[in-house]
Amino acid sequence: MYKSILFVSIVLLAVAASLSVNDDVLDDNLIREVNSNPHSSWKAGRNPRFEGVSIGQAMSMMGTRKSVGKTSIKEKASSSIPSSFDSRVQWPNCIHPVLNQEQCGSCWAFSTSEALSDRLCIASNGQINVTLSPQALVSCDTYGNEGCNGGVPQLAWEYCELHGLPTYSCYPYTSGNGTDGDCIKDSCADNSQYQLFKAKEFTMKTCDSVECIQELIYANGPIVGTMEVYQDFISYTSGVYVYNGTAPLLGGHAIKIVGWGTDSASGLDYWAVQNSWGPTWGLNGFFWIQRGVDMCGIDHDASASQGNTKQ
Repeated sequence: MYKSILFVSIVLLAVAASLSVNDDVLDDNLIREVNSNPHSSWKAGRNPRFEGVSIGQAMSMMGTRKSVGKTSIKEKASSSIPSSFDSRVQWPNCIHPVLNQEQCGSCWAFSTSEALSDRLCIASNGQINVTLSPQALVSCDTYGNEGCNGGVPQLAWEYCELHGLPTYSCYPYTSGNGTDGDCIKDSCADNSQYQLFKAKEFTMKTCDSVECIQELIYANGPIVGTMEVYQDFISYTSGVYVYNGTAPLLGGHAIKIVGWGTDSASGLDYWAVQNSWGPTWGLNGFFWIQRGVDMCGIDHDASASQGNTKQ
């Protein structure tokens, strides 16, 4: 099913051959290149989140196996889809806080658990409002996924449909140091009752077009997106990110797409995206990236299951 997956290990080997993985990932030359370009649609800077982080360490955070060989397929958009939309405005109490995967390639687990948390809340009209555990996916979802060494969001969604996830407070994140941790399926760290929250079975869908992604978000809430991360993106601070074409590839990354719009300053269409690098990075943990041109592969290979209100 996922024969076209590009494994992170291949990316790591390719990048390691072209640059020193011990160099700092924050590159002042790349930052100056972005900020000195009068036509640039975004700004770069030295973010404290990545101060002292090497290229190799940043590469180890890129834990999503990104499908390749696809382009964004144009579909006829529904007439009900607006030109701009933000889940944070539409469902302000259901879009949960920005988390931090730290030094682990667990973005696939964070984006999936976060999107399911939001979608359960939305589907239940706020009755099920919990932050679910990415650690449960990192430690327990071993069918095709490899914890801190990466995973496939679609496989994570299948796990959420068949097994479900406990809450973050029940099963807190412990893999920030890069270790997967032991799988725990019967007790909670906060001594609460162990309870699993599931996605609705057999509802997982993968989108390979802008229109499909928009329709799923508009109907049911945020969706897991995938993208390639290049070194300049690490220094993103504001605006609509557009890859400059020269910065080295670090690997595949999974994120949570929450909406879309058009930037008045640059005129570019964008996706509004929640990252898992903590609230101090980017736009309080979020970023904008150009929409409609498959920038960094973000317009395809996005996925989600429906929230199951019958727990």
